[in-house]
Amino acid sequence: MKFLVTGGAGFIGKWLLEKLPTNAEVVVLDSLDQQVHRKLHDFSPEVKERATCIQADVQNIEDYQSEIEGTDVIIHLASQTGTGQSMYEISRYVQENVNGTAKLLELVSKLNSKPRRIILSSSRAVYGDGAYTDGKEIYYPKGRRLEDLQQGIWEVHNDRGRPLTFLPMQESHLTQPTSVYGLTKLWQEQLMQNYCESQGIDLVTLRFQNVYGPKQELGNPYTGIIGIFTNAIAQGKRLELFEDGQVTRDFVFVGDVAEAVVRCALHPASLSSIINVGMGQAVTLIDVVEAIAALLHKPADYTVSGRFRVGDIRHAVADMSHYETLLGSWFPISLKAGLSQYLEWYLEQEPLSHAVLQASLREMERSGLLLSKHG
Repeated sequence: MKFLVTGGAGFIGKWLLEKLPTNAEVVVLDSLDQQVHRKLHDFSPEVKERATCIQADVQNIEDYQSEIEGTDVIIHLASQTGTGQSMYEISRYVQENVNGTAKLLELVSKLNSKPRRIILSSSRAVYGDGAYTDGKEIYYPKGRRLEDLQQGIWEVHNDRGRPLTFLPMQESHLTQPTSVYGLTKLWQEQLMQNYCESQGIDLVTLRFQNVYGPKQELGNPYTGIIGIFTNAIAQGKRLELFEDGQVTRDFVFVGDVAEAVVRCALHPASLSSIINVGMGQAVTLIDVVEAIAALLHKPADYTVSGRFRVGDIRHAVADMSHYETLLGSWFPISLKAGLSQYLEWYLEQEPLSHAVLQASLREMERSGLLLSKHG
């Protein structure tokens, strides 16, 4: 088999390369964006050893038709992924995520032999705030109201002011992104679906929850909240938690994510499906901070500031039942076990400067996207 992995030198890509069949031919295309690859000007030895490497933006992929010809499965990981950053670097996210995907599909249309399958890495961000219930009906709120957030009303309510209960995200739920990043991922999905259906290509869209683990770039302050938390705790810096600290996320270990991608890539039958990939457990940010601090044997020094990011959602957790129906049992490692592996790796790395994180927060403040509640 022959695989093309766009963004294959990145976080998930490195794990994926280790899990693909050793007798498979692999081509990696990656721009080596300095925000994602700190101090890296060439492909790492581990990537070079496993794959034919092309340093290029996916928007310029048309120059590499001969290298990509004969590909059986395309795994499209290349993407800008900072939710907050997407709200003020709008054109960059649209160009790299949407136009990049369009350019990839244009190249596919020129290949003499089309791939049998494309796997798209999408995001839970396409769901926006997700689905809620009052016990009787299902609601799809389209973003929390700014006036509510400014009053410190963090949870989602119905039109009568009654609190609603969040439901695990299902693939059949409505997609209503609340961030530019989420919009670009949804547009990627729609471009892929339109093209693949017209060409008879098996499309698998994987909607990842919050992926974490070793090899995640510490120098990028716009992604990887676990890395941000770990940096602060390890360096003895006080950590700021937004809202009331009770925001929940579904943290899924990168090794499990790579395994899910490989399962899809090697599946013998047509899948043609959207599939969630998460641990399937909602964890509050306070719980994550305390777990990291306990593993590092450091105090959990944090403040709950009441500040909030425009476009953030309140709760997120994946319903993994569809995955299990299509691909079999799902046994992700626990958050504690995943954090233990991450911290063992982290302690051998050069930490992120606290000033870099503060600079990213100031940029969001200047853009009017990081606000405080009134009073």
